[in-house]
Amino acid sequence: MKRVVDIFKNRGRELVWTYVIDLRNDEEFHPGQADFEAEALRLSQIDKRGAANELSAKVRLNH
Repeated sequence: MKRVVDIFKNRGRELVWTYVIDLRNDEEFHPGQADFEAEALRLSQIDKRGAANELSAKVRLNH
């Protein structure tokens, strides 16, 4: 299951980066919105996009 997740700076809601997150969906694990956002925040730390306490993540809604 894939979702597009945007990473924002908490101040001013400036868009920092966008990730396409692919989480496995099987019988034991059914990822929710929070799982995708947590993974995007984890990746943003690895990629040094900003301090963890200054960033937030939001899954894009499908239109």
